[in-house]
Parts: sequence; structure tokens; C-alpha cells
Amino acid sequence: MRTLLLLFVLLLAAPVSAQPRPAPDVAGGRDHPLVGRYEGSSLRHYRPRDFDEFRMVNRPVHGRDTRETGSRINDRNSIPVSGRAWRLRYEGPEGRSPLEVMRNHQEKLAANGFETLFACRAQECGDRSDLWFAVVEGVPGPSPSLAAGWENQLYTLAKLTRPEGDVHVAILAVVQGQRTQVLVDVVESRPMQGGRITFVDASAMQQAVERTGRVALYGIQFGFDSAEILPASRPTLEEVAKFLRANPALNVIVAGHTDGQGAFDYNVQLSTRRAQSVVAALTREWGIAAGRLTPFGAGMAAPIASNDNDAGRQQNRRVEIVKR
Repeated sequence: MRTLLLLFVLLLAAPVSAQPRPAPDVAGGRDHPLVGRYEGSSLRHYRPRDFDEFRMVNRPVHGRDTRETGSRINDRNSIPVSGRAWRLRYEGPEGRSPLEVMRNHQEKLAANGFETLFACRAQECGDRSDLWFAVVEGVPGPSPSLAAGWENQLYTLAKLTRPEGDVHVAILAVVQGQRTQVLVDVVESRPMQGGRITFVDASAMQQAVERTGRVALYGIQFGFDSAEILPASRPTLEEVAKFLRANPALNVIVAGHTDGQGAFDYNVQLSTRRAQSVVAALTREWGIAAGRLTPFGAGMAAPIASNDNDAGRQQNRRVEIVKR
């Protein structure tokens, strides 16, 4: 009798112990405090930006609008937003429907003072996959790898009005197998901080290197999440070349630095590629001997300001010329 009772208890316990654990969050990711996550979900994509601008869908998306305007997301079905932005993708626990997950998100937003601007479900969202593509591809940058579950998709756009700047939140929920995936875009509206690029000429580089052994450059700019040097960087690169020609015996380290956001290893790789791009440009276009230049990626390891605010993060994103 005791054996049968023990077997019965084990059988009852087996489904519980066999429940799969959620996947770990992506390195460096964290929830937005105004949105949160559905209980048991894991964060699989995380991309913050200090400033971005794009459009958020506020009406059904139809193919005819695309044909007439030449763009899937346009003035007829979306509003422009700009400011500090986040894109997050969550994978929910098994057995939870998109409707349940979305209603929990809507409840959380309402509790935080958000007003719903637009909400839709499946066919209400427009022509088949048009809203899915408008939302997923409407934000520039790496793909969030959201499942193409537009047959049962749900979408919500909400707005929080506050003195320090409005906050817009767009949430798209779809099904993949037994799990709900949720894509969240958050934009905290604020003006872009202009006039942040300081031009350093060859003379100032000379003085800084003589005084401290290094000089920080903010005039070398790159594409977002890229090692491509932007054309606006040319004046600063010309001054670096001028400084190096005036000091032919000087060898330097070209060090790339990032802010403290994102994964550590990824930032090291990105800063290394950026340093290599600067070395390649100085060698190819300005004739500086490659042997004099050593590229190095410091990533987020050597901040010169706090990474807890925008002003500090901007100071930390830089290229440095360091005397060897």
C-alpha cells in the first residue's frame, strides 16, 4: 500500500518537475520600469539608444496605403516619435495565450497612467501581415527575430503624458509554438542633445599627448552599432594625420571606447572593429605607416564619466590616441 501511495505521489509531482525553465535573459538586458514583463518570461533581445526617431503604428495597416505611399508605415497609419528609445523582445512561458499576456501588459500600463491610443487583434490590425512588418521593420537596426505569427497577433499603442516628456509604448504579441513572443518599443520623448562634438586640432592633440600621454577624440563618428566611419569624421582624421606627420618617431595606440550599455564582450568587439577602421583609414587615405598604429578595443572598461546618465555615456563613447 505504501509503495502504491509513493508511486501516486511521484506521478503527481512529475509534470511539475518536468516544466521547462525559461531561457536566461540576454546579456546586459533589463526591463523598462514602466512596462515590466509577463511573469515567467525571458528577455531575448535588448537594444537601447540614447536618441532615435521612427514611427509608431496608430491605425490598421493596409496594403493599399503601401501601394499609394510607397511605404508600409506612413502618415496614414502611424505617428512620428523621437527620443531615448528601447526595443525588447520577450519569450513567454508555455501555455499562455497572446490575449492573456497582452491584457496583463495593458493593465500594467493603465496602472502607470498610460492612455491607450490604438489596440487591435488579428484582422482588425489590417491586411494579414502588414502591421507585423510595419512594426518589426519600422525601427532601424538589428532584427529582433520575432516570430511571424500575424494570424493571432495583438497590438497596443499607449502614451503617458508627463511634464518631463511623453512616453510612447508599442507592444506586439504573437504566438510561436506553445509560447507567446512579445515585442516592446519604448520612446521617452526629449530633444536630441546637439553641439556635443568637440573638434580637436593637431596642435591641441600635441599638447594633450605631451601633458597626459593621450587625447580623447569625439569628432570620429560611426554608424549606429557599426564600425563604418561617417563622413563627418574626416576633419578630425585629417588633424590626427597632421599630428602624426609632425611627430614621425611617435607610435600610438588607437583605442575605441563604448558606454556601459549592452553586453561586455559585444562592446569589446565593436570598439575593436572601430579602432581597426580608424587605423585602416589613416593608413589608406593619409599614408600613415601601419606599423605606427596599434588598434585596441577597450569596450566599456575605461569610462571617464558615469554611465548612469546620457551626458556621461556620451563622454565615454570616444576614440583615444595613446602614446606608446
